[in-house]
Amino acid sequence: MKRLIMFAFLCVTTWNLTAQKFVQNQSETKITFKIKNFGSYVDCLFSDVNFDVNFNKNDLTNSYINTTIAVSTVDTNNKSRDKSLKKEKYFNVTKYPNITLKSRKIEMIDANSFRLTGDLTIKGITKIVTIPIKVSNQENKLNISADFEINRLDYKVGKSSFILSKKVIAKVNYLGTK
Repeated sequence: MKRLIMFAFLCVTTWNLTAQKFVQNQSETKITFKIKNFGSYVDCLFSDVNFDVNFNKNDLTNSYINTTIAVSTVDTNNKSRDKSLKKEKYFNVTKYPNITLKSRKIEMIDANSFRLTGDLTIKGITKIVTIPIKVSNQENKLNISADFEINRLDYKVGKSSFILSKKVIAKVNYLGTK
């Protein structure tokens, strides 16, 4: 009987320490970005974003956060500009339909702050990025948020310009449930 109780305890303890798969809440999960154009910011949203998240702050070795963005869903509240962004000069949606982030590692900074290192691929160009993330995990819900910058020219999205900033400010909000 003691062995059975010990085995049950170990199973429950191990389950709580391993990374745990979460299911994305589509309506609450968003990736937006903004870029300065003609001196003012243009806000953009990707409406088709899919996260694959397996996370436990006590088991970061087995945790990951992977993302796929359907570039064709870019929305700037200007249909002409959206059409232009989908063309070869910018995102080239026909050849490169997705932006992806594949997690390499996640490191804890403090109780709710982490550093995600991963491969960001835009237009077939992959660069290693480090993204600071905030994580809140309560009552079977996981919220991940991040604010970070990338240089669009690193991924050949457009060309150098005095009108359009090379700096893109991205904002991520993910909500998942067990």
